[in-house]
Amino acid sequence: MNLATQFETLGRKQLAIQDGIQLLTQVRSDLARTRSAADAWGTIAVLSNITLIPLNVVLNAFELKSANTMYQVLVQQLYGKLARSGTRLDGAWKPVLSLLKQAIVEELERKALTAFIPGVNILVGLSEDSLAAWQAIRLVESGNREIAGHLVKLERTIEEAKRQLVEFGIRRAEILGLMQSQARTA
Repeated sequence: MNLATQFETLGRKQLAIQDGIQLLTQVRSDLARTRSAADAWGTIAVLSNITLIPLNVVLNAFELKSANTMYQVLVQQLYGKLARSGTRLDGAWKPVLSLLKQAIVEELERKALTAFIPGVNILVGLSEDSLAAWQAIRLVESGNREIAGHLVKLERTIEEAKRQLVEFGIRRAEILGLMQSQARTA
């Protein structure tokens, strides 16, 4: 391959690498913005779980009775599906705590000690809500680590591309020098 062709080929490669660096830099910026948004939403998720703990302590002290209005029915249904103790809990702890609560309540009812049932509801609900908050914290931490890992990989890729760009530039300068030398001697 002659020097002019090599020079042009390296020039095209340099342009491609420069375009790639620009795209990777944009991806890095987008990922950094995504990380900021994820941090904000993660904080909201954790705080939401933690905020529900005292609310559920109060609500677990008594069973919600019948609702009077459509709004109350809607709130009761949403609370029952999305916020009640144990609804946000995943994994093996959910059935364990549910069975434990059921066994204790049945035993208290059998012994006519129903005055202690609200205390059991509070303690089990507190355990469920605390575990749900802990799971939310772990999920947020995991997501943050994953995004940080991707940012590190992107940074390495960008630095490698910049290194290649410099190498091609050096090689291209060498070829240009050879071409100029040949032009002077020709």
